[in-house]
Amino acid sequence: MINVTERINELMTLKGWTPYELSNQTGISTNAIYDWFKIGATPTLQNIIKICEALEITLEQFFCGGKYEYTDEENAILKEWVALSDLEKSTILNLMETFKILKTNK
Repeated sequence: MINVTERINELMTLKGWTPYELSNQTGISTNAIYDWFKIGATPTLQNIIKICEALEITLEQFFCGGKYEYTDEENAILKEWVALSDLEKSTILNLMETFKILKTNK
């Protein structure tokens, strides 16, 4: 049987999301998300559906462990990413961190 919390963590890692980002994307409280990871609480089906919607996957993909399929936009970004130098990649990652900071300060 699938460990729901491990699956959520796996999908968050694939997206590069923190629990805070998952909260922003789903409307689920960060406290609830931290409870899943820290004390082993189990997310409700309603919350799993919200997570699937935010991740753009089906419940079947969530529960059956189907590989995450990147969107066309994500594939285009990855294609550009691999062609960048280390300095360019570092610059983009720093810019993304700045966006996260600005987003949390709204």
